[in-house]
Amino acid sequence: MLVFEATQVIPIILVQLPTFKKQDRFATDTPSPRSIVPSSPHPAPNLSFPDTSYSNDMGIPDGFGSALIGGLISAMLYGITTLQTSVYYMHYAEDAPTTKFLVAAIWILDTIHISFICHMLYYYLITNYGVPTSLERIVWSFPASLLVNVLVVCIVQCVFAHIIYCLCRHRVKWLVTAPIILLILVHFGFALETAILMFINQQFSILTQARFYAVAPALAIVALVEVLITVSLCVLFYDGGSRSGFPRSKRLFHTLIIYAINRCCLTLLVTVAELAVNLDQLNNWTIGLDFIIGKLYANSLLASLNSREHLRSKDEGTLPDLPVSTIHFANPLKLPGVVESSKDGTKQFIVPEVAVTDTTTDPVPDKTMVLQREGEV
Repeated sequence: MLVFEATQVIPIILVQLPTFKKQDRFATDTPSPRSIVPSSPHPAPNLSFPDTSYSNDMGIPDGFGSALIGGLISAMLYGITTLQTSVYYMHYAEDAPTTKFLVAAIWILDTIHISFICHMLYYYLITNYGVPTSLERIVWSFPASLLVNVLVVCIVQCVFAHIIYCLCRHRVKWLVTAPIILLILVHFGFALETAILMFINQQFSILTQARFYAVAPALAIVALVEVLITVSLCVLFYDGGSRSGFPRSKRLFHTLIIYAINRCCLTLLVTVAELAVNLDQLNNWTIGLDFIIGKLYANSLLASLNSREHLRSKDEGTLPDLPVSTIHFANPLKLPGVVESSKDGTKQFIVPEVAVTDTTTDPVPDKTMVLQREGEV
């Protein structure tokens, strides 16, 4: 009987032994926290981190990362605007009061624009950090910055349209400038519509809804106006250079053509890029590029005004291109052969001595070429 019982017990131990080892592997001597922590009537605080994974395309960092980059670049461009404004008032104090007021207005609007940008970024990235629902709401400084930005662009384009009007011939003045001014007004209307919709709706979804009937047409018109202004300036400068008989003037007009093209390239490139990302439904990059475009227009106007002194100094430093010699009369007060007429009292020069000095070549010290010529005058 003992042998039988042993044979019955040993297999049971062998079978249950792995079960005991598996329990020992996960078993711990430390009691669970729930068994030692007394129950409290107050709920335990939630120590989890805020969930920033938001499905909206304006989330962090996918959305406002690009907006932050655009804001930083815009702040750098504002510094350049301030520098150019101070340079203008230091070197062009003799300009008309209208031009001085225009420069001051551009700088003030640019300052207001960068202030709205800073408020917008601080609101979303600092004040409402960790609040995903705040990313759905449009803060008031965003449409306000849009209005100021559009106002700067329209003012600068109107200034260049006025320049084209002054350079055009009388017959084609309004024929060239009227379409440009009309497109500028249409662009301002589309931008005003977008800003009003953002003030009323206060949801980022309105940008998607107004993409094809407000935002995209406004950007397309800006690009079209920029092309018209640049082409008009280049044609006028080229026509002025071709009609001029002075090579120095031709070089000056060619320099102005290069300036006009360079001004257009940067602003047009950013405008087309903003239009492309807007059509691709990338609202985040649209906001970032919109921060920059107004600063580019303000700097383009100030650079055009501040480059006048450089062009003048370059023009004055160039020697005359025509082979014109300066004629100096030797002893103009006592010329030989002077006969005074008895009828009208005029003097007649019979055989004067003339000294002609060629000043078209570089002067050489102690080697002045003087040609003595005799002739009847």
